[in-house]
Amino acid sequence: MAEQEPQPDDRPRPQYGELAPPGWVWRPPADADRLDTSRPLEREDDVPAAPAAPVLGQRPPEGVPAAPGADGRPAPTWNLTLTVLLGVFGFFGMTYSIATLQAIPASMQLLHSTNGLGEYVPAPVVSTLVLIGSIVMAVIWVVSAGFAAWLLVKRRLAFWVPLVAGIVAMVALLIFAGAVLATDPVLLGFYGGVTPPTTPVQTP
Repeated sequence: MAEQEPQPDDRPRPQYGELAPPGWVWRPPADADRLDTSRPLEREDDVPAAPAAPVLGQRPPEGVPAAPGADGRPAPTWNLTLTVLLGVFGFFGMTYSIATLQAIPASMQLLHSTNGLGEYVPAPVVSTLVLIGSIVMAVIWVVSAGFAAWLLVKRRLAFWVPLVAGIVAMVALLIFAGAVLATDPVLLGFYGGVTPPTTPVQTP
């Protein structure tokens, strides 16, 4: 016996609440507004921080990074040797400059005696100029040596420091030597052709 095919249901579908019993009203469950506390809330500390953007010109560290120089790279190996040699040379230059300043009054006395200009009497300011000049020479070398050592510790180029210090010391030496010579108008007038010698010069 062949099964009968289901006949389509042409009856209209019931509307919402049409089949509910009289007086029934739908109410939401009591815990509908309750928060879901089964999972902990995310805190700001738990959110992974975004990696910082790399600065232009920097290289990522590999292993134990060396202290970079001014251009991000460590100073070359010859920098240490050249800086030490120039510093030692500058020390001897500093001592020679101080000795030169100390010997200027004696040299001026010798010029007076040689050219028959009479006895040389140093002005009171001469000793002060010599003392200040000697201190300035020593300070220039000490400051340059300390700054060069700091750059060497940071592994930066430092050979230029004693070079600059040598130039500054040379200029300072010329300034103080000129100031001492300027205190003797007799010697300046003699070499300028103004003051004649006080005693005749023996000629063959």
